[in-house]
Amino acid sequence: MKKKWILFLFVLLAVLPVVLGGTLDNVWNKILDFGRLDFLGISDGSLVTAFTRILIGIMLFTIFFASLSTFVGGRIGMNRGQSGVVAAILAIISAIFMPANVLLAVGAGWATAISLILVGGPVLGIGYVLWNLDKWLELESDTRGSVMFKLALCLILFWILSAMKYHVGKLS
Repeated sequence: MKKKWILFLFVLLAVLPVVLGGTLDNVWNKILDFGRLDFLGISDGSLVTAFTRILIGIMLFTIFFASLSTFVGGRIGMNRGQSGVVAAILAIISAIFMPANVLLAVGAGWATAISLILVGGPVLGIGYVLWNLDKWLELESDTRGSVMFKLALCLILFWILSAMKYHVGKLS
């Protein structure tokens, strides 16, 4: 019975801001207005900057809180609550006063790294399969089936690289 009340209160607290905001769109706009720093009168008007500012604030809080809780907390007598407050203050200060061009540079750097992983992963995987296929099948020499399989993998690899060339050429 107690678990049902706790679940009811949790759902109520989760749904209440949406009901008070009118629609979910209003709540989302309030969150993005916070990221754009509209409440301070500082507005660069960019959705990307607002969203990146919020994400960097969350990431910095996580890093600061984990560092303070693990390494510093026990040595200077700081408990988890105090570590959370200090980490939140540091993350808010860092996210608010970080210039927009630095935020966009961080976002562009992570976007490049993730895109290289997403595109390079299949390319390296197919190359690894092509390199080790004979060992896995324990073949003395290539058979017709293994050659056809390697040819199909090479065609898929060629298709991936040509699609990537087309889209990169479209961007520049």
